[in-house]
Amino acid sequence: MQNHPYFVEDKVVVLAHRGGTNPTENTIEAFRVALAAGADIIETDIQATKDGIAVLFHDDDLKRLIGKPEKISDLDWSELSQVELPGKTRIPSLRQALTEFPKAKFNIDVKAENAISDLIAVVEDLKAHDRVLVSSFSNKRRLEALKGFSSPVATSGSATVVLRVWLYSLLGMPQLSIQKTLAGIGALQIPRKMSILQLDSPRFVKKVLATGTQLHYWTINDPKEILELASLGASGIVTDVPELAVQTLRKA
Repeated sequence: MQNHPYFVEDKVVVLAHRGGTNPTENTIEAFRVALAAGADIIETDIQATKDGIAVLFHDDDLKRLIGKPEKISDLDWSELSQVELPGKTRIPSLRQALTEFPKAKFNIDVKAENAISDLIAVVEDLKAHDRVLVSSFSNKRRLEALKGFSSPVATSGSATVVLRVWLYSLLGMPQLSIQKTLAGIGALQIPRKMSILQLDSPRFVKKVLATGTQLHYWTINDPKEILELASLGASGIVTDVPELAVQTLRKA
């Protein structure tokens, strides 16, 4: 577990996946809509420009969103900031987003190693340590980022951590083994199922929650599924439709 002010325990939190999709994922406009709808956390991704600016963008190129092959890492911030996305939106920098929403919590998935330096600089400059969670599928990237902060930030477990906990749970290993594996980990952010790994079984959920580590499930867009996971013990729901998730959970 991780004792950090980022985490709340009195409700199932709603994390807006990529900030929500209305009007365009990972944009200031989408974040504003999601937060106004009651989302608790903005889940987002960072890449880095050629000149090292951390920007909020999921893919490593522009092809999916606007049909252009240019890679984020091949463009300077001065060039990338002028790119128009659907809905007449633009790609924000991490600094812009944290500044625009000074009280909002952000869940930041580090997609590129060269984004780490600016991530650290921005969080340090804005003293945003209490409202940022750093995650990555790469444990190497996650740990590299964490060691650069002057004060602890929240973090979630990488894929290797999830696999180890699942295996320990399956084999009936002592709870202490799982607790040690999750030391310093505030949350596991996971799908319900990953290949042969069933990550929403009562046994797995119970063993993880017993350590004080939270469980955030992604990407959940169906009200019935949202309620089912909440009843199982989910601590958070990562969703493309934060307004629906908020309405579903708050009415339950």
